[in-house]
Amino acid sequence: MFEIPDNLAPETYPMAWLVGTWRGYGMLGYPGIDDAAIICDLEIHNDGGPYLTVTSTWTLANENPDDIDKELPGSVGVSQLTENRRWQVASGYLRQSPEKEGDVEAMIATPDGRVALYIGTVKAPRMTLISDAMVRSAAGAEVNASSLQVGLVESDLLFAYDMAAFGEEMQSYAAGRLSRVREDM
Repeated sequence: MFEIPDNLAPETYPMAWLVGTWRGYGMLGYPGIDDAAIICDLEIHNDGGPYLTVTSTWTLANENPDDIDKELPGSVGVSQLTENRRWQVASGYLRQSPEKEGDVEAMIATPDGRVALYIGTVKAPRMTLISDAMVRSAAGAEVNASSLQVGLVESDLLFAYDMAAFGEEMQSYAAGRLSRVREDM
């Protein structure tokens, strides 16, 4: 049974099920980007403020994505993989909208010169985020829109990330399954 800890800010209660350290695996592919297996690390914490901090790291795996059993729990699936090189890092903040319970807002930045502002909804154990604004530096990756779906299934965090980038329409970019490593509330 999940319990909300005493030190969690009340404004973050609708997202409390996300808090912790997660690790798992996923697959990515997009026009112009070869299909690849990825190792996914995710940390979601609360420092007492009315928001959650989010840090996500994707590392390309050496293994061929066609050889990966995609039905395994995150902790088992990631054990099939070995790290190749860092692919993506993202960090930011997630908060409940001050205007309506269940509405969420997120700001996520990546070191390739992008910042995305998202709006969405959360109703445990699901969250949907859709980009509201995408900003990039002059040399930043050309991502025009994105969406993220997250859900808790059989104690694992499943995600699907779609994007419209590099002149392509909105379509799947990555999906994966992560297991909770520890609760860091």
